[in-house]
Amino acid sequence: MNDTYDKPTTPDFQIDASESLQQIGSEIDASRLAAPAPRPAFVEQFTAIIRTSPCATNVTSDYSDARYYLDRAVPTTSSATLVLSTKVDALPGVAECLTATNLAELAGATHLLPAGTVVQVFSLYTRSGTKIRVFNLSPPDGVVVMITGTASGGGKYTGNILTGPSTAVTSGNLSMPEGMSVGASALILNEEEDGLSGNRLQIPCFAVGVQAGSSGGTAIVLIRGGIGATSGPTTLGDGTGGSVSADGSTWNKSTDGTPLDVWVQTRTFWDTSTGTLYGYLRKLSFDARGVMYAASAETQITIDVATACA
Repeated sequence: MNDTYDKPTTPDFQIDASESLQQIGSEIDASRLAAPAPRPAFVEQFTAIIRTSPCATNVTSDYSDARYYLDRAVPTTSSATLVLSTKVDALPGVAECLTATNLAELAGATHLLPAGTVVQVFSLYTRSGTKIRVFNLSPPDGVVVMITGTASGGGKYTGNILTGPSTAVTSGNLSMPEGMSVGASALILNEEEDGLSGNRLQIPCFAVGVQAGSSGGTAIVLIRGGIGATSGPTTLGDGTGGSVSADGSTWNKSTDGTPLDVWVQTRTFWDTSTGTLYGYLRKLSFDARGVMYAASAETQITIDVATACA
């Protein structure tokens, strides 16, 4: 008897068993059945990482709605007790760049998650057999940002979103970021400078805002205010009382966009012992947002000296 047998040859195509079962269950015509059509066999799940750019090289812009470009990812955590870590899956036949819809942003058609965010993707099938990828992750309502530079437009800044929990305690002076970590890059818009040229915030500083969008994978955060810049002020007046001519210099928060030092007379005093009328000046300092942050000590000037009648 010949106990040898021919080894089956490897087919030149691959069959996704889960997808086939899913489609079979989805394609059954419910109108021909007395009972409802069967539910899909099972749902595929995997981790993925939001991309900074589209999948295709001939597509130049990201989605502007609840859809995202994702890279399929694989867990890299070495122990079940460790926090999950992932990387883009590079295994041939499994690696994939795909589109998925964020259910949490579907109603508002927003696009607020930053690139690099890890999500859990579900593959669902329509009754016609079309595969649709979805995930469900709500973007944060409020964020703390660290402003590190100015962008090219007025009122626009570059910086980062702070992530992780704060380790602040009740004692000691505030020292940001108080234990939080520097996260994804952000384009920061100061609503207070709407329509104005230049930049009025101190670099660096911190602010609280709301993530309002995403541009090319970079989060857009809308803030109001922050610490105003104090360097390079415009100065009005001086500590000597000036000259007899009126000073025509002006300052405007909207058009100048600089800090301001202004000398003002705060009191007068008649010295009966010497017959001298004194004036007292203080320099009031305002940041570029128009908020006063300092007042100098008094500077004494002589206004008039009594003289004997002829």
